[in-house]
Amino acid sequence: MNASEIIKRDAQRNKVDPANALLAVNKLVQSGDGILLKENDSVLLLKKLKPHVVEVHLFTVDQPMMLSKSLLVFYKKLQDSDIQTVYGKADNPQIVDLMKKIGIRVEDSDLSQYNWKLVI
Repeated sequence: MNASEIIKRDAQRNKVDPANALLAVNKLVQSGDGILLKENDSVLLLKKLKPHVVEVHLFTVDQPMMLSKSLLVFYKKLQDSDIQTVYGKADNPQIVDLMKKIGIRVEDSDLSQYNWKLVI
């Protein structure tokens, strides 16, 4: 499955207009403020907040076991980059629980608009 299909299916599952989701993602990527990473049937959107700091949004249709593998690959790519801090707002607390279960050290966010962060 390609990235746009994953984004569309994830949007539909979350009752978001798929066309609007794709448009927003495309706009960020085209402007240079967003980067997409794809692994299995998951896509991670990284939005630059400031140097070495990003906000992430996960689009996925992976089953939990495959999602675990995808998250570990994404985490390794973040470790290999110049990114130092990652912020996210998980509407589904199971995602944060899953990250913790696979050994990713998730912290409470120090910014009110996010509910978790990673210090890489």
